[in-house]
Amino acid sequence: FFPYYPAEGQSSIQRHWADFRPIKNLTSLYLVCNDPGTNAEKYATIPAGGEVKAYYPGWPHDIGPVIVWMAYCGPDPTSCSAFDGIGKHWFKIQEVSLQSGTIRSGHWALKDLVNGNYTWTTKVPERLAGGAYLMRHEIIALHVPFEPEFYPECAHLWVTGTGSETPSEQYLASIPGVYAQDGMCKLGETLEVAYGYGRSRASPDDLRRAHG
Repeated sequence: FFPYYPAEGQSSIQRHWADFRPIKNLTSLYLVCNDPGTNAEKYATIPAGGEVKAYYPGWPHDIGPVIVWMAYCGPDPTSCSAFDGIGKHWFKIQEVSLQSGTIRSGHWALKDLVNGNYTWTTKVPERLAGGAYLMRHEIIALHVPFEPEFYPECAHLWVTGTGSETPSEQYLASIPGVYAQDGMCKLGETLEVAYGYGRSRASPDDLRRAHG
């Protein structure tokens, strides 16, 4: 999918987005799959345990985490066409944030994305039940002090295989809702790092490295 071009006539597994501006309102419905986040025309078939590669050509920022979520749409390959993703549907399958150094000058996941030919690889859970899913890549760019920039992108997947497991409700998060516009954000074992009006998550190890 190519932003700035009319969505009509384009065919992709990726939900549509209009331009490269970040999402800064953490209560916006665009936090789910970007602006406007309208449905994709296609879906990609992948076996449970398979790898998905997301490509961000020319991505300029190397400070911030990369988080990948999935949400179940339904039992048919086209189920995601009628699923907007809003609400408590999302389970996290990958989070890579600060790997060494300090918050401002350390080695973040985004540096790996840039150095890896602007590519990010994610493994679909091996025992995940088959069906239609949205996969949501979430970049949180932290290069501007006190203003985290959210870049969500969604794609339609059809997961195959013999898996039968789905996350229980305690592992599901609401989007929007997982982040507070001006408050604490905790999910599972994660802690929060404050960056002004919005907050970005980091693991306890991240915080120890950043402030130790």
